Amino acid sequence: MSSRALRRLEENDLEKTLAKLAPSTQKQEPSAKTSSVKAPKQINLFALMGQDEGDDSEDSEASNAEDRPIPASINDKPAQKPVQVLTKSQRKKNKKNKKSKQKPKPAADLSETENGNGESDEELDRMILQFQKKDLEQRRSVDPGLTASDESDYDTAFEDEDASHLKGPADVKTDPGFTNFTSFSEIIKIFGDIDMKNLNPDNEYKLLFGDLSPESLADVDSMTSTHVSPQVMKQIERLKHMVRNWGGRDHKTVPNGSTTRRLAFTKIREDWIPTPRGEYTITQLSQDEVVEWQSWLRSQDWMDEVRKTAHKWKDAGMNFYKFEPSNTETNRKAMTEFYMSVVLHPDHEALIHLISSKFPYHVPALLQVALILVRQGDKANSNGLVERALFVFDRALRSHISFNGLSCQLPYIYFFNRQFYFAIFRYVQILSQRGVVSTASEWCKVLWSLSPLEDPLGCRYFIDHYLLLNKEYSYMANLASSPLVNTYMQWYTLGLSLGFVLSFLKLDMVEKAKTELRKAFTYHAASLSTIFKEVALGDANLLNGLDFPEPCSEIELESKAYLIRMKAIWGGVEIKFLHDEILNILSEYKAGKIQLECTAPIETQNELFLGDIPINLLRFAVLSQESPLMACIPQEIWSERDVYEFDVLPPLPHDRESEDLVETVKTFVSESDLSMSQMEVMQDENMLNQIRQLSLEQFLQENPNADLGD
Repeated sequence: MSSRALRRLEENDLEKTLAKLAPSTQKQEPSAKTSSVKAPKQINLFALMGQDEGDDSEDSEASNAEDRPIPASINDKPAQKPVQVLTKSQRKKNKKNKKSKQKPKPAADLSETENGNGESDEELDRMILQFQKKDLEQRRSVDPGLTASDESDYDTAFEDEDASHLKGPADVKTDPGFTNFTSFSEIIKIFGDIDMKNLNPDNEYKLLFGDLSPESLADVDSMTSTHVSPQVMKQIERLKHMVRNWGGRDHKTVPNGSTTRRLAFTKIREDWIPTPRGEYTITQLSQDEVVEWQSWLRSQDWMDEVRKTAHKWKDAGMNFYKFEPSNTETNRKAMTEFYMSVVLHPDHEALIHLISSKFPYHVPALLQVALILVRQGDKANSNGLVERALFVFDRALRSHISFNGLSCQLPYIYFFNRQFYFAIFRYVQILSQRGVVSTASEWCKVLWSLSPLEDPLGCRYFIDHYLLLNKEYSYMANLASSPLVNTYMQWYTLGLSLGFVLSFLKLDMVEKAKTELRKAFTYHAASLSTIFKEVALGDANLLNGLDFPEPCSEIELESKAYLIRMKAIWGGVEIKFLHDEILNILSEYKAGKIQLECTAPIETQNELFLGDIPINLLRFAVLSQESPLMACIPQEIWSERDVYEFDVLPPLPHDRESEDLVETVKTFVSESDLSMSQMEVMQDENMLNQIRQLSLEQFLQENPNADLGD
């Protein structure tokens, strides 16, 4: 007979011994197997009082029970033996095995007594089973092969640790891998309705200006995106006859090597130079590459945990991609000249020449020149360059890829992935200036869907503005209860929290609006106090003596970002509601009825923060080009980090192993070509200096009495 069977027989024998302590209200059937065992004459009742002790005593008793030698035969047991106390795991296992068959409980009298906390043993067992059930569901999400029989294998330490995760939102500072987020179906719920057709502003133009005729749309499509001379247009027309499948009737067909690509959200403009192949290709990351990316992001975690998270994402249907140059040599030359003209020797004319003649579809140069033209007041040509940059990525996408939050995830550590993020952000700004807010809100959803957990450009800080301008109140109301907002404290931003309040008001759900405003106050008390004074024109004296969190750079930056655009969506009636409710909330806070949720200062290496400020909030502040907002950025960030406009606050490698993983602009720059270019620039400068010197000497010879001054 095996040792497991002997233990089971021994446990049954102990149960019958303990059952004799309980008042016998039912007749028990005699057992032939145990009739020869004599009942003990005296039993120490104090031996049963150790059932509610801690886990250490239970573990030691369980280990001692396993180490105890097993008799060769059951009949060799002594006539009298000390009473064993069942451990928690044994009691739970017995309960599960005897659901359909009632048996006398060994400690029925003691279950009616209360422990020191005023709770019965049955209540404690019920709570433990609830915790185990929740934990089993979480473990099944990670390991689908987990069975229900594993439920009895948990220890109390694990239950307590799991229970701590159930208390409110987590902190991204301590969980950069977003392991607390498990609601992957919620991602499809939020982003599954994105339609590629809604990303084309022509559809919104039809709704705004009525049923436009096909002739009117054809005239719009035939317009150039930038100013082009007639001579250049003739050359472009000749190239169109040489490059097959360029444009088509609807301006959405483009060749891409040996295949033909149907554009999803852009149209070819007349001034765009035809090319037989796209600049970039998109490739799917392997499981090992996903693990490497996560190991860089979670440098403090064990590799086993990182692999477990990557496996969980794969099971959820997440697919990760990266954009790569289709021609490495051509891209290397273009990036070298771009780096020279922007970083080493800034030259706007050379940069404009780069995209007008040599590399017309070099995305970093297109976006950089677009910003230069905006500063010069030439918004028309600037918008055309941003559209051309989006066309480059549209040409590289695969036909089966959709922006539903799962099928196309773009890790931010890859340089050309970041260029796609920047192109979308610039395009959203252009669309909002044109007044097509519906298309702008759809593009905001796309930008968020590319990395809904990391959110590298901080969509949670500004997407509410475009959704509310488009009057998507129901979408915002559904988002209010989404795990994409409530899983982490940093996800419940000031903009989203107040956007939820305004959406409930617009939907005539006043009580929910009040409840949401109180929730917003617990997370953003200092920001709401500023809004109460500056926007709602409340009495500043009411805020004196209130114990709010000390103002920090993050609070100041987030508050300023919201105040800049708040008046565009909040009307007088809503602001009056805000004023009155904040007054009530302040009274409740003074009475101690409201507790604030504050993040504790944690010093840890986290790639998602710069100091105590989320790095995505900083990127949004720089990309917004709002001077009051950029002035709130701490000075040390400008001096210690690279804040290039073509790559704002890029991720950096933190050791030698991650240098080849994290892509920067220098990854695609040839050092040899860079040295040769620098030598050519130095030679040109020396020649210019010599010409100036010769001209000066000639001038002095012709004008000997000239006074050049000091």
